[in-house]
Amino acid sequence: MDINLLSDLSNADSIASNEKEVRNIIKNALKMYANDFYYDGLGSLMATKRSSVEDAPTIMFASHLDEVGFMIRNISDIGFAYLMAVGGVEDRAKINQPVRVTTQSGKKITGLMNVIKNTDGQIEDMYVDFGFDSREAVLKAGINIGDMVVFDSEFKRLAESDTVMGKAMDDRAGDFALINAMQKIAKLDLKVNVVAAFTSSEEVGCRGAKLCSYLKKPDLFFAVDVAKHPELDRGFTNHRKLGYGPMLEFYDKTMIPNRKLINYLNELATKNKIPYQHDMFKGGGTDAATAHLENGGTVSAVLGFPIKYCHDPHSFANLKDFSNMSKLIVTIAQSLSKQQIKDFYTY
Repeated sequence: MDINLLSDLSNADSIASNEKEVRNIIKNALKMYANDFYYDGLGSLMATKRSSVEDAPTIMFASHLDEVGFMIRNISDIGFAYLMAVGGVEDRAKINQPVRVTTQSGKKITGLMNVIKNTDGQIEDMYVDFGFDSREAVLKAGINIGDMVVFDSEFKRLAESDTVMGKAMDDRAGDFALINAMQKIAKLDLKVNVVAAFTSSEEVGCRGAKLCSYLKKPDLFFAVDVAKHPELDRGFTNHRKLGYGPMLEFYDKTMIPNRKLINYLNELATKNKIPYQHDMFKGGGTDAATAHLENGGTVSAVLGFPIKYCHDPHSFANLKDFSNMSKLIVTIAQSLSKQQIKDFYTY
């Protein structure tokens, strides 16, 4: 695995509808598929490995391009930029945090984000101090309403460890694992078409996946996304331990997977000695939420990636999990056939 690619993905800035930086990195990493790149109207990128089998079914793996972040909503007379959150940023991540804005010209400017709280101690507003004393100075620097703001974090590998730290691991972890899998899949002869969908706007309603599923009409859909490790819990209730492999998700409030498919994935991972965990989401959802309702109903599952400190300025992930997630994606693609997929739809 190319850890420099993971670093580039993590350090890139891409909130919903403003995902060019990450999309361009992925396009370069998967340039062997350039003749088969396809886009939806929101900016999702799809790359297809075509089967040599006539009338082969299609499976789709989807990870999302966007990260949680902010947009500038107002600029005050004394030079503060007030923010609107784009996605579910953790409240603890909004206090006294370095952030960076990307101007319309592409310039990056660093500032310090802080909050205003109401009498109940709840966050009422967020603002960034870029070191300017007037609205005119902010505008002169090229900063304006609507500009993207993200955490000013840099990717690092922790010393003597398989743990890496960086922003936007939701879902650059999924992007990286899917890129690695598709690089391997490019060399294989499969019985199914494989579409890697890097979707737009997941953090604001799983919008890109709905379009990708509608456009490509996959017979099976797999969301490759993350789940937050409860960092103080090392007990039996924690199914999201770093280094223990991807999670097979049995439930979230937006999609309960086809039981035949989940059983198949369990058996497949066990047979191929790929470590995995079982998990359920109490809340939240993934791209499968919208994708599984397209095309008359699409059999779907979620492949979860364990991370710590999700939707924070830095998240932790484990290199072994990247390797095992990529292996699981490749193994699924190699194992499936038209008859097997048909069986999932036999009720």
